[in-house]
Amino acid sequence: MDILFEFIVELAFDAAGTGAASAAGSRRVPKPVRYILLALILLVYTAFFAVIFLVAYILMRKGEYPAGAVFLALGAFLLFLSIRKFRALKEKVKNPPDEGENKGEEL
Repeated sequence: MDILFEFIVELAFDAAGTGAASAAGSRRVPKPVRYILLALILLVYTAFFAVIFLVAYILMRKGEYPAGAVFLALGAFLLFLSIRKFRALKEKVKNPPDEGENKGEEL
């Protein structure tokens, strides 16, 4: 039962994230809505990284330096990758492709 619930929650969050990223880069969606979606995506990513860095801080404070260093490195790596993705999404929001260009392309 827990596996089914976890699968449904993961599917819902994946669909919401993909839909928000697609809508943020679509010319059909008005600019204010695109910017709001972009801000919501940024807020979710910020909360995720805050939790990772908080766990790293707590682990290092308790004296578990190897585990804290792993979480710190993981958080830094994921932050670097998200900044790259966010910049690409921001560029896509500023200059969305025409309807015929880049069909099927995802970020």
